[in-house]
Amino acid sequence: MRILSLLTLLLLAGCANNETTTDTSADTAVVVSYDTIPATRKSIQSSPVATYSEKIADELNDWKFAVTVYETQKTFQYTLRIQAKEVRVSDSLTIPNFGIQPTVVLQKGKEPLSCIIGFLDKKKVFKPYKMVSFQNDRLRVRTIASYYVGSYKTQQKDN
Repeated sequence: MRILSLLTLLLLAGCANNETTTDTSADTAVVVSYDTIPATRKSIQSSPVATYSEKIADELNDWKFAVTVYETQKTFQYTLRIQAKEVRVSDSLTIPNFGIQPTVVLQKGKEPLSCIIGFLDKKKVFKPYKMVSFQNDRLRVRTIASYYVGSYKTQQKDN
């Protein structure tokens, strides 16, 4: 019983012996940032970086629902060109900066005439971002998920 009491006392003393100092003169701040990718592109591809197309069923017309993504001068910004029947619109798409070159991916949506716009993260996992759909002769672009990137500081102590 004495040994158990002694071990408990040593454990509590070891846990309570955390040294905290308020002197930050020896501390150095490390800034974690994702500024390794340039904000502007050196060259812009004229061809689309991603495309999705689906035929719209119609006996008389050869209509399609299509989404194409084009690069802009800004590295993390793209132009969307959307076509549904004879309607053509453009929209912008901004991908968060995760510290890697952005890769835009278009996937078929669950509904007919819908497309999910997303991107690949550092682990090459698809992250859905927006959905484009054309139903009841209405074209919709909705944000289905939000992603945030922040920077923060950590403290390192010099030894």
